[in-house]
Amino acid sequence: MVMRRPTRSCVALLAATIAFGVVFALAPPSAAANADPAPPLPFRLHAGAVARDGTSLAVTLSSDFAYQGGAVMVSASDSMSGTVSVLGRTYALVEDSAGGLVGFVGIGAEDPPGLATLSLTLTRSGGAVETASRTLTVRKTQWTVDYIDLPPGVGDLLDPAIVQEEQDRLNAIYAGMSSRQWQTTWRSPLGLPITGAMVTSYFGEQRSFNGGPVGGHHGGTDLGVAAGTPAYTANAGRVVLAEALQVRGNMVIIDHGGGIFSGYAHMESLAVSAGQSVIAGQLVGRVGTTGLSTGPHLHWEMSVAGVLVDGLRWLDGSQGF
Repeated sequence: MVMRRPTRSCVALLAATIAFGVVFALAPPSAAANADPAPPLPFRLHAGAVARDGTSLAVTLSSDFAYQGGAVMVSASDSMSGTVSVLGRTYALVEDSAGGLVGFVGIGAEDPPGLATLSLTLTRSGGAVETASRTLTVRKTQWTVDYIDLPPGVGDLLDPAIVQEEQDRLNAIYAGMSSRQWQTTWRSPLGLPITGAMVTSYFGEQRSFNGGPVGGHHGGTDLGVAAGTPAYTANAGRVVLAEALQVRGNMVIIDHGGGIFSGYAHMESLAVSAGQSVIAGQLVGRVGTTGLSTGPHLHWEMSVAGVLVDGLRWLDGSQGF
């Protein structure tokens, strides 16, 4: 069978096809123009992975796995707005500095280990809506257990009504969403590297108070240092709470934007006030032992869209950011 070379019009049509990312079937030459009576197969081009403006979508994860209590950073190129959903929760993505989106996904202490699907819905810069998915492996964390004896009177703060009222207020704050203020590097709240000797209670730790049943998960990291030690913000943001609470004592909460918050509790004094903007590494207060506490320490917690996560993992690079 004799095949003819494509004419200039066919070449032009092929070039247009590639530019606009669509599918065309070029008509076969007519029988009169081809001495062979058997019609040639049609030429088919498929460029479905190319967007109409010629820019393909790139979605990246800082890591393809996360431990219970961990977090993953999600990035999407050339997009104006979007969300990512996983394990029944939806997280908003915010603008980055490269014309795309970025955000974090939090894995709760009780989220089930195994494979999880991240589903993204994105509005591209041209206005088109696209979807994408990625697979994340959730790894099991072995939680420590602490048996705590509370002095007389302190245990009264474990009244479920007191604990729940305070937690409800924090949950409402942690559900907030604002524009990004956090920078790439996260800092130690003590202004110096945290060593194992400083940690008196790890995130996620399960506890027994005064010989009672073991349960729950500690919502932050306790850093046992001397009273009066300066405490600093882990990143830039805005103060959304700076006051005395019953369980957490004197506490400061910073909104870093994009659904990310950090909390600093049990302090003896506060150095900032609600509504104030702060930079990374700014003094927020001094370590103390106010609220439900048995000795001087800083309780430091991190929240991703209301999911409490392990702050230490934001410092050691183990999460890929």
